[in-house]
Amino acid sequence: MADDIVENLKQPAQWIRIAFMLALAVALYLAALVLTLLIIAQALFALLTGVDNRNLREVGAALTGYVRQVLDFLTYNSEFKPFPFAPFATDPSCVDESLPTADRDQEHQVEVHVPEGGDVEQEVDAPPAGKPARRRGSRAARSQNDSAVA
Repeated sequence: MADDIVENLKQPAQWIRIAFMLALAVALYLAALVLTLLIIAQALFALLTGVDNRNLREVGAALTGYVRQVLDFLTYNSEFKPFPFAPFATDPSCVDESLPTADRDQEHQVEVHVPEGGDVEQEVDAPPAGKPARRRGSRAARSQNDSAVA
């Protein structure tokens, strides 16, 4: 039993994770301060104008998603290291925690097979179920494509 504890203490991966946890605990403290200021600003805005501020609401949603990611890592519910060790995800639901951090930023592969008849058949390596596919391109190009379809 004592030998197992000594072996566990010698594993550098555990110490590295603890270092990440300490850094993220500081980030969590700073995020809590920003959230407190955001809450006060939103309350004042609502008192003065009668409605909440959409921009503050969006920042609040992104920040609470970040806090969730940090708490998941700190409580060993996730191996995903959030910002500043990965890009800041404004939509935390699009983070695929099963992939290593470097693989999350790569595009999905598209394979095109052209049979002898000349018909093109596409096989798309789709994102995991439950995750929306990311759209690429400018808004102007998308609106032109949408108007051409209609």
